[in-house]
Amino acid sequence: MSLQQKTKIGDHGASFNNVLHMQYHRAMYTQVTAVDKQKLHLTDELLKEWKRCIDMEEEINRAVVASLLSKRLNEKDGERDDTLSFLFGVIQHHKYSADPTERGAAEALGMIIKPYKGIQREPLEEESGHIYGLLHDLEKQPAELMALSLDATLTRLRTLNDEFAKLFLQRRQDVVASKLPTSRVARQQTDAVWDKIAGLIYASQQLSATDADRALITTLIDNLNQTFADYRTMNKQSIVPKKKDKDGKDKKPSDGDKKPGDDKDKKPSEGDKKPGDGGKKPDGGDKKPSDDGKKPDDGGGKNPGGGSAGPIPSDPLPMVPKE
Repeated sequence: MSLQQKTKIGDHGASFNNVLHMQYHRAMYTQVTAVDKQKLHLTDELLKEWKRCIDMEEEINRAVVASLLSKRLNEKDGERDDTLSFLFGVIQHHKYSADPTERGAAEALGMIIKPYKGIQREPLEEESGHIYGLLHDLEKQPAELMALSLDATLTRLRTLNDEFAKLFLQRRQDVVASKLPTSRVARQQTDAVWDKIAGLIYASQQLSATDADRALITTLIDNLNQTFADYRTMNKQSIVPKKKDKDGKDKKPSDGDKKPGDDKDKKPSEGDKKPGDGGKKPDGGDKKPSDDGKKPDDGGGKNPGGGSAGPIPSDPLPMVPKE
């Protein structure tokens, strides 16, 4: 029997934060177990192992949220995000300064901060690293920083980032003391089991004895792919949260919408563009799994239990059975 054309099956969800990763696999588990396991050539042992891995991820997520340090981490992360927004806003607004020295300094510093815009929405550890990189790059321009009176702002940003790093390490040590595996290890275990299951589903679809069975499994695969697409959309939305007022308009217009001289008495806003709108991040980091206020987690995401974000695949990859 010749093999049918390859059918794609949902991805691991590697780019998802820890909570979404767990929820995504639980949604797939529900769909897979609704189909006759014999038609999919799945054993009870393999399905039980998959569920055990998913349950372990959920337990780790709960432990992270329950940590007393989580609230302090959220507060500290909020402070450094506000400082970043102030820093970016000051530089953006001084591009319209009547003083040529200030305007020139803003242009020079603006080129430096351009790749860092949007790092407030990155996973916690990734943001911490990029803040240190930003500080390193900006401190090479002491004259420009002095022209815009930003020395104190950089000192505060470094202090906040150092304090956050210490709290994050302490919280991680608490999780280790709980005897639970790290989120990274737990996710790898879940993904490894899914690889086996996806391979068996793929083989069962290709080698089905009847058209009815093939159609049944194809429908399952289509549903799994749609589930992946749905969670990928949720992940993207969590990366770029939008705050709107009652009229449905953005609360804070971007600096690109303001004219020179607007809001003179207000703190300058961040002036960031959302990922995808032109503000690139260093090393292509994907941000922020921090959708909802960015609750810290062991995996680095900004949701409770949120995992480090990676590149989001444009399409799920075909899962070929292992030989």
